[in-house]
Amino acid sequence: MENSAAKEDTAPKAPDGGGEENNTITIRVRDQTGEETFFKVKKTTRMEKVFTTYASRKGVQVNALRFLLDGERVNPAHTPKMLDLEDQDQIDCMLEQQGGAAKRIW
Repeated sequence: MENSAAKEDTAPKAPDGGGEENNTITIRVRDQTGEETFFKVKKTTRMEKVFTTYASRKGVQVNALRFLLDGERVNPAHTPKMLDLEDQDQIDCMLEQQGGAAKRIW
């Protein structure tokens, strides 16, 4: 019986069984200068964790940054699975800007 238990532990996992390699992806976060930072995360990890880690690495407050996927802002509560992210997908990071309209002088 001990041998059968050992065989079960070493048996390969099914492709859709949620093996470690199927459950993690690498996300690229690209800033305005083109610099990329890579994060290896589980598909069930909230994006908020990626955002706060990125902000702390850059020495910026997370609320000063905006994260975009295909031009749309990413909700921090979403996960890579909810966003249909695949391995090596890119998220753009922008510094928040206030205003933008020129002051009228007449």
